[in-house]
Amino acid sequence: MRLLLLLVVLGLELTLVCVHAEAKTSLIGKNFNPQKIQGKWHSILLASDKREMIEEHGSMRDFVEYIRLLDNSSLALKLHTIVDGECTELYLVCDKTEEDGVYIIYNEYNRFTVLDTDYADYIITHLRHIKNGETFQLMKLYGRKPKLSSNIKKKFGDLCQKHGIVKENILDLTEADHCLQAQVGRMA
Repeated sequence: MRLLLLLVVLGLELTLVCVHAEAKTSLIGKNFNPQKIQGKWHSILLASDKREMIEEHGSMRDFVEYIRLLDNSSLALKLHTIVDGECTELYLVCDKTEEDGVYIIYNEYNRFTVLDTDYADYIITHLRHIKNGETFQLMKLYGRKPKLSSNIKKKFGDLCQKHGIVKENILDLTEADHCLQAQVGRMA
């Protein structure tokens, strides 16, 4: 019983640390303008506290094609992933919350936050999934162009560390197969 209580307390502390880190590093309350992030993007870096989920053939390894703002202020992302050696399109809708730059995906377990963007060159996102006492974090760096400066990549690495993701769990996607053959000539 003591062990269970200790695990619950540790879980709550971890949640508070994550929420504190997110509040200090996000665009919450900073007049985030989702209209300015619409358009074509490229996946540059991918990070997670569970590396196996973002490695090749991992369930969370995907590549962005574009972001759109829906009429209800939700974000729609068109992504690509490789499933059984085949490129597959994914569509993800992130529902707006009351907080600037914060969205919910599918249910209350997935909190998607835009941590930083300059709108013209890059966007850094953070996904926190909490279910049945287990937490999973995913961070992404997107660029308007396929390559970004080392300063922006360093900023991403610093934000990952603030969220408890170690440097070894940051993957460079610039040379990975982005399923480009599925994207050529299309912007649906």
